[in-house]
Amino acid sequence: MLVGIRYLLLVVSGAIGALALAWHFHLGTAATAVTVLLGLAPAYIAWAAFRADRAEAASVDLDTVAEQLAVAVKAQWDDEVAVRRVNDPYPLPVAWRPADTGMGEAWPQLTSLARAWPGGPPGDPALWPQDAAGLAGADGEIGEVFTDRVPTRRLVILGEPGAGKSVLLIRLLQDLIRRRTTTSPVPVLFSLASWDPGRPLNSWMAELLRRSYPALSGPAPAQVIATTAAGADDLAQALVDTGRILPLLDGFDELPPEWHAIALDALNRALSAQQPLVLASRTTPYRDALTRPGTAVLLNGSAAIQLLPLAPATAAAYLRRDAGGPHSPAAGRWNAVAADLGSASAVGQALSTPLGLFLARTVHNPRPRTAQDSAAAHPDQLCDTTAFPDRATLDAHLFNAFIPAAYTADRPRPPRWTAAQAHRTFVLLARFLHHQRGGTPDLAWWELPSAVPARIRTLLVGLMVGLVVALAGGLAVGVAAGPVTGLVAGPVTGLAAGLTAGRKAGRQSTAAAPSTRFRWSRRRGLAAGLVTGLVTGLTFGLALGLTGLTVGLGFGILGWLVGGLGGEEPDPTSLTTPVALLISDRRTFWTVAGMAGLTFGAVFGLVGWPLGWFVNLSVVGLVFVDDYADGPSGWALFGSVLGTVIVPAVATGAGLGFGIALGLRQTAWAYFVMARVYLAVRYKVPWHLMAFLHDAHEHRGLLRQVGPVYQFRHIDLQRHLARLQPGHLP
Repeated sequence: MLVGIRYLLLVVSGAIGALALAWHFHLGTAATAVTVLLGLAPAYIAWAAFRADRAEAASVDLDTVAEQLAVAVKAQWDDEVAVRRVNDPYPLPVAWRPADTGMGEAWPQLTSLARAWPGGPPGDPALWPQDAAGLAGADGEIGEVFTDRVPTRRLVILGEPGAGKSVLLIRLLQDLIRRRTTTSPVPVLFSLASWDPGRPLNSWMAELLRRSYPALSGPAPAQVIATTAAGADDLAQALVDTGRILPLLDGFDELPPEWHAIALDALNRALSAQQPLVLASRTTPYRDALTRPGTAVLLNGSAAIQLLPLAPATAAAYLRRDAGGPHSPAAGRWNAVAADLGSASAVGQALSTPLGLFLARTVHNPRPRTAQDSAAAHPDQLCDTTAFPDRATLDAHLFNAFIPAAYTADRPRPPRWTAAQAHRTFVLLARFLHHQRGGTPDLAWWELPSAVPARIRTLLVGLMVGLVVALAGGLAVGVAAGPVTGLVAGPVTGLAAGLTAGRKAGRQSTAAAPSTRFRWSRRRGLAAGLVTGLVTGLTFGLALGLTGLTVGLGFGILGWLVGGLGGEEPDPTSLTTPVALLISDRRTFWTVAGMAGLTFGAVFGLVGWPLGWFVNLSVVGLVFVDDYADGPSGWALFGSVLGTVIVPAVATGAGLGFGIALGLRQTAWAYFVMARVYLAVRYKVPWHLMAFLHDAHEHRGLLRQVGPVYQFRHIDLQRHLARLQPGHLP
């Protein structure tokens, strides 16, 4: 739709310009009529493009889009489960019971509410338990509990830190997709830590969907735009507004405590009682939100379950199995720890959760290919009550030991970075998220430029833009007016451009949002070129005759090359990962910069001779037109040189400078490079920072990936590292 509108505006502006020239040169009615008639062709092309876009949007079926989204969501979380080693050596059992009274709706109220819904309850009442006690279960039952036993299909999952809430949400998501029919909503996992309750929930969810699944930025069907209350104009917003997304909201407790009651109230306002959802939170913050003095906020129509600590025998069996099996020599290393499990000791408490077990096995279980000098520390040290008098001290020890254990040579891929360098980098990133991103768990590479002080951003961006503009401008002016003038003009123009760009970069805290897919379309470029060429040729042709038509040809080629640039419509089943998004954004930057400079120079070179005449006429003035016509040879030589050498050189330099400025405005890659260089020089983080983050997610288990952003393995790991100094090694 935007393509058609852009062409229509181009035609209208060109026609207005042509008519203005016709009036200025006192053309007759016939010439003016020719102007209007010739403008009909590009107008038709623009209208056809507009109609084609509208027809394409109208043909989109939201149920089909939802089905394709479900495929992408399933693939995303299947891969993430493998990376997080959830099933290695086997999934840890997670059990739950009904939450304490007051954490959810009373059971009679819940069943009455579901039966009173228009159209009846979402499930089969025959499958509902007699009371809330029937919500108890374990492991793979979570899908059945949510779908069949919760009358309203609105569930709150509560648990202690590291109890397995996020993993249970992933299990639920996978089970819901397996059960899903063509009319069922698509379960999507959202992290509430990035939500401001003052912002509408639906628009926030739609933004995250667009960022993770670029195809959902496409236009919504016209009938959906007309019927939804918010006027959803793209697929992401349409899916949310029409109830085709089932939100699984993780990390309620990661919102600031003063926002908790406000957030619950906002959820009640944004989501009707018939909208299924799941909310996960730590127990204490959620209870505090429900019992704050002067407030009475409860998530409407919700049941609540409480995750249970791991049974001591279950935890011990898991540690021994990960060590090679209960009868392996390494399994005996855990005997002292196993004796303390279930007690009130620090080790008994710390290893009562899946997170504690994961950290303990990573740090203390030996792996194949372990070097003799990097053998895993013996687990008996965890039972030392002098070194670890309480759980907080032992948790800190496990977090500190986790990074060195992940960067030893026994990993499937030997690390390219030392444990000290990795620790320093993770501390720096955790502090960045805590102090400059409000504690959000989302580590987005395009937000890292805000880690660079404003004065450094000003200096680096100013130098980058200034050098490019100085070189391009100096070259162009040097060709036109001599090397001495070019040596003076280059630094002057570079300084002006650098100061302008630097001041702007210093004022903004983040770069532009990164672009997703980007390509050049021959078909779209042909339409743009034809419209541009006809309108420009017609406009200049009225004033300059054949020369103006030649100029129009050149601008038509320029429109064909530049107009063909645009976003690619990706497959709705595709997911944007951090690395893929960076590669796409980098490609966009260089495409914009290179195409602008090269096409400007090439086009002006192609039409150089007639354009030189036109530029010459503009410079000399209309008072010399008669002299020019009487003796064109000298002026023709000047015009030819001007058009074939000087104008292309100036145009190429200007186009390159314009392209880089446009790339800086529309992409984030260049700012990320600036931040990466600064952090490497100032804090000695890895030069190849993106490769480091990818390795930390793919092979070390320190990061997890949620769409196009990374997160620390657990929010408590992030908070622990944020309290350290970058140079501190425990």
